[in-house]
Amino acid sequence: MFNTLLWTAVLTVHLVCVAYWYGGAVYCLQIPRLTRALDTAAAFSVRTQACGRYLRGLWHVIPLAILSGCALIWRMLPQIPWPYHVMGLLGVLMAGVFGLMVFGPYRRILRAVRPQPEMFAKLQRLLWLTVLLGSLAMAAGAAGTIGL
Repeated sequence: MFNTLLWTAVLTVHLVCVAYWYGGAVYCLQIPRLTRALDTAAAFSVRTQACGRYLRGLWHVIPLAILSGCALIWRMLPQIPWPYHVMGLLGVLMAGVFGLMVFGPYRRILRAVRPQPEMFAKLQRLLWLTVLLGSLAMAAGAAGTIGL
């Protein structure tokens, strides 16, 4: 009984973390459309603040997602289906993209007196890459669940 509850909690933590990671990226991609009515400076401010909150949250979410994912894989040893290996690799790549976002365009946006649209375009491309990798990771997880 306790064992089942423990692994259910670990899976729940993993799914909540992944939902925040993926959903937050999709949300940040929608912000340019939501701020069209604002002047440029206000729109850039909203985009910077919203992406900043998302990225600050990821500092906590990514380690929890990786640790819970490793725990779930450890539970399945020694027979781990290949889609879960793919999902883990994509998760690590997504963590790398997060690092590129934080230490690349986001840092330059914060340091700029007047951020330029090109800076936000680089951030948007990395958010799109996060969504793409997250979609592939979810597809791999689904493939592993149905036993491919």
